[in-house]
Amino acid sequence: MLCLGFLSSLLLLFLLCSPLVSAQEVLVRLAGVGRRNANEGRVEVFYNGAWGTVCDDEVDINLANVLCRQLGFQRSFTWAHSAKFGEGQGLIWLDNVHCKGTELSIAECHSNGWGINDCTHAEDLGVICSPERRPGFPPVSLEESPSSSRQQPPQPQQRNPSPSQSASSSAAPIAPGHISSSSRRGHEIALHRSPINSHRSSISPQQNGHQIQILRRNRGGPRTGQPGSLSLPQGHELPSRLVNSAAYRQRQEAGRTNMQAVRWEAEGQVNRQPQPQPHYQTLHERHQQLSGNHVEPEPNFPDMAYETDVRNIQSSERVHLEEARLRPVLSSNHGGLVTEGVLEVKHAGRWRHVCNYGWDLSSSRVVCGMLGFPAAEAFDQNSYRKLWDSKLADPSSRLRTLISKKAYWVEKVQCQGVEASLSQCQALLSLPRSDVPCRGGMHAVVRCVPGSQFTRFGRIPAPPTMQLVVRLKAGPRLGEGRVEVLKEGKWGTVCDHLWDINAASIICRELGFGTAKEALTRAHLGQGTGPIHLNSVQCTGREKSIMECHYRDATLYSCKHSQDVAVRCNVPNTGVQATVRLAGGREPAEGRVEVLMEVRGVKRWGSVCSENWGINEAMVVCRQLGLGFASRAHQETWYWPGSSDAQELVLSGTHCIGTEMSIQQCRRNTNVYCPRGGDGKAAGVTCVDTAPDLVLDAQLVQETAYLEDRPLHLLTCANEENCLSSSAARMNWPYGHRRLLRFSSRIMNMGRADFRPRASRESWTWHQCHRHYHSIEVFTHYDLLTLNGTKVAEGHKASFCLEDTYCPDGIQKRYACYNMGQQGISVGCWDTYRHDIDCQWVDITDVRPGEYIFQVEVNPSLDMAESDFQNNVMRCRCKYDGARIFMFGCHAGDAYSAEMEDLFDHQRQISNNFL
Repeated sequence: MLCLGFLSSLLLLFLLCSPLVSAQEVLVRLAGVGRRNANEGRVEVFYNGAWGTVCDDEVDINLANVLCRQLGFQRSFTWAHSAKFGEGQGLIWLDNVHCKGTELSIAECHSNGWGINDCTHAEDLGVICSPERRPGFPPVSLEESPSSSRQQPPQPQQRNPSPSQSASSSAAPIAPGHISSSSRRGHEIALHRSPINSHRSSISPQQNGHQIQILRRNRGGPRTGQPGSLSLPQGHELPSRLVNSAAYRQRQEAGRTNMQAVRWEAEGQVNRQPQPQPHYQTLHERHQQLSGNHVEPEPNFPDMAYETDVRNIQSSERVHLEEARLRPVLSSNHGGLVTEGVLEVKHAGRWRHVCNYGWDLSSSRVVCGMLGFPAAEAFDQNSYRKLWDSKLADPSSRLRTLISKKAYWVEKVQCQGVEASLSQCQALLSLPRSDVPCRGGMHAVVRCVPGSQFTRFGRIPAPPTMQLVVRLKAGPRLGEGRVEVLKEGKWGTVCDHLWDINAASIICRELGFGTAKEALTRAHLGQGTGPIHLNSVQCTGREKSIMECHYRDATLYSCKHSQDVAVRCNVPNTGVQATVRLAGGREPAEGRVEVLMEVRGVKRWGSVCSENWGINEAMVVCRQLGLGFASRAHQETWYWPGSSDAQELVLSGTHCIGTEMSIQQCRRNTNVYCPRGGDGKAAGVTCVDTAPDLVLDAQLVQETAYLEDRPLHLLTCANEENCLSSSAARMNWPYGHRRLLRFSSRIMNMGRADFRPRASRESWTWHQCHRHYHSIEVFTHYDLLTLNGTKVAEGHKASFCLEDTYCPDGIQKRYACYNMGQQGISVGCWDTYRHDIDCQWVDITDVRPGEYIFQVEVNPSLDMAESDFQNNVMRCRCKYDGARIFMFGCHAGDAYSAEMEDLFDHQRQISNNFL
C-alpha cells in the first residue's frame, strides 16, 4: 500500500508539473506545397521527438518575426492562414501563440500549452519571410528546407552521462532505434485510461480507476529489429499519449470502440494486431482481484519497448456482425413496424441466431438502435421459453437439428449499450471447449420502443410531449440533416471539433430514431445561419440529450458555419416505401406517381390527381421513396406512361404540409374527385439528392431601411408592374408623390445546388417600360403587418435579374444578367437588390403611424424547390412615427423558439439574429 500511495502521488506530480522547454530543444522548419522560395512555407515545430504544426488562431506579425529569425531570416513579410501551403499531418503542437517580438524562439512565447488546441490541419500556419539571411546563417535553397538547426533533431539522452560517454556521443551521432536501454534511468509509468467500451467497464465500479504499470526494460541492450524504442518515456516523463491527449484522441477515434483490438503504440503511430489472449473466465477472474488505482508488475515478456493496452479478447479472429433483424413470433406489429421478435444477425453473408446466454438490455439497446428505435425494454420471457420448449418437443420440427449445428449460432454477444452497432460489441461464434452450442439456452429476443413519431404510425404522427431542444435541417431523407440546438430561445448550429458517432447517436435517439449511421462534419449537408452554440461536444453514449454531454460554448470566431455538423440516423422500416412508386420515367428518380390505396375494401394501385399538386406534395413523395428532394412537381405526365395495373385515379385533393412521412398521411378527398382527369394529366415528380436553400440577410434589411417621398412622374414604370398600392390609381397623375419604405435585400444560396428559375430563357417575360426580362414574376413578397397579423401594406419584386452579385474567394461567378445571360444563384453566392431600384419598396402612403411587423418572403409561391422553406421568411419589428421609420429585431422566420417568437410579436425585448 505504501508503494501504491507513493506511485500515485508521483504520477499526480507529473501531471501537474510539466518541465520547461528550452529554446534549443525546439526546432522549426518550413514545409508544404505551393512554395515559390525557401523563405516561405508551412510552419512545423519539432518537440518531444515529433514534428507538428502551429494553429493560425490569434497570429500577428510578432509571432511571424520570431519564427523567421529563428529560421535564420532577418524578418517576416507576413503570415499565411488557413493552410495556404497545404495541410500538415500528425500533431498540432501550438495554438493561440502570443509573442512580444523579442523572443529568440517560439518556445519562449505564450500559448495554450504543447499539444493543447481546438484546431484542425485546415488552420495550419504559414509564414513568408524576407529573403535576406541573418549573419552566421548560410544561404538556403528551395530543395534544402530551412530549419532552425543544421543538424538532425536531437535524440533522447541520458541525464548524467559519464565523460567518456559524452565524448563518444558527441563524436558519433546515435542512429534512431539503436539507443542503449542502459542509458535510461528510472521507471516508466504507463497510465491506462481505457474508454467505456474496454474490458474494464464490464467490471464493477469499485474496480475502475487508473491502471499503473511499471514497464521493466531489458537491461541487456536494445533488441535488433525492435521498433519504437524512441517513443518510450525517458526517466519520469509521461507517455506521448498523455502529453498531447487531443491529438492522440484524434488518431484513436476510428478504432476506440473496437473491443477486440490490441493497440501497439510506437513513435506515435498505431498498428492494430489481434493477439490470442487467455480464456475469458481467466481474464475476468484476474480483474476481480484488481481494485481502484493499482500497480501491477509487468508480465514476463521478452521486451516492453512499447505500451500495450490490453483488451478483453476471446478470439484471435474478429467477428463482424453486419446486420440485424427481428423475426416476429408472438407480437403484433405497430402499424407495420416490427418492434419485437427473435434476433437474427448476419455474419459473412449468412443469417444466424444469437444465444441468449449473457444477453441483456444493453445488448438489446444496441440492436434497437441499429433498427431505428431509440430504446429497448423488457419482454415476457416465459412465453418465448414455452414456445421454444414446445418446438423442441415436436418430432416434426427441424429446430432440434438446426440448433445442434454451430453454424446456426453466434454463441456470445456482449455490449455495453453505447455502441452504434453490433460490429463494435464483443462476439464469439462458438465458445471454446464446448461441443454443444448454446447448451440449455435459446435464441435471444429483443423488444424495442419506437420513437414518438412512429408510435401511431399510419396516421399523422403524434406531437412530442415536450419541446425538443434539437432538430435536423435540410436533410434529403428521413433521419438526416444539419444539427441545430435550441439555447436561450435561439436555434444555432454545432461546430465539428471532436464530433463523433457517440454524439451523433445521442442526437438521433433524442429525436426518436436509432443510433447514428454517420457523424458528418464540414457542413456536409449545408451551412446554417445564426449563432454557433456548441463546440467540442463529447458524449459517453448514455446521455438522454445532447445538452447533457460535455461541451464548450463556441466563442466568437472560433468556428465557422463551414464546420457545421450533420447526422444520418438509423430509421425504422415502416413499409411506406412500398406503397408508392414512380412509373414511366427515363430515370428511377422521375416519373408518374402511383400509390397503393384501399378502394372499396381492396388495396389497389392507381394514379394521383394533379389538381393543386405542388412542390410540398412532391417533396413528401420523394422523401417517402428515399430519393431526396423534389426538384419539380409535374401536373402533366403524358410523356410518362403509367403502369397497366394503375390506370384508375385513386387519390385526389391532396394537400401536404411537407413534413409527412408518406403521401397517404396528407389531407385528401374522402371521395375521389378530379375535374382535370387522369392519364396524361396525372401527378408526377422529379427527385434529386441536392437542392438550393435561399436565406435573406436580415442585418442588411435592418441597416438600410429608410423613407422616401417619390414624385409620381418617376413611378410610371413601377405602376405598370403593380408595385404601388391600389390608392395610387386614384391620384392625379403625374402630380403628387408616394411615400415608400425602401431597403436593400441580399439573398444567399446556402444549399448544395444552384438556384435556377423554373422557366427557361425562351419563356421569360419582356417588360417594355423597364426594358428587361423577368425570369420569375414574383420572386419576393414585402408585407407590413399589424401586431395581430393584419396586412396594411404590401409590395412585391419580380426577378428581372437573378445573378451572382458576390461570391466568396474560391467560388467563381456562374450567372450574370448582362446580354441576356443565364440567371441563377450559385451555391455560396449572394444576389443583391439595391434600395434604389424600382419596386424594391413597400408603398406606405396610406399607413398610419404606429408599431408594425415588416415581413419579407423569398420564393413565396414555392415555384422553385429548396431544401428548407421555413427560413425563406424574414421578420422585423417596425416603428413608424409619421416622419421616420425604425427597424429592429430582424431575424429569419425559424430562428427562434415558439415562446421567443411570441415575445417578438407582442414585446420589444428580443435581440437580433443576424447571419
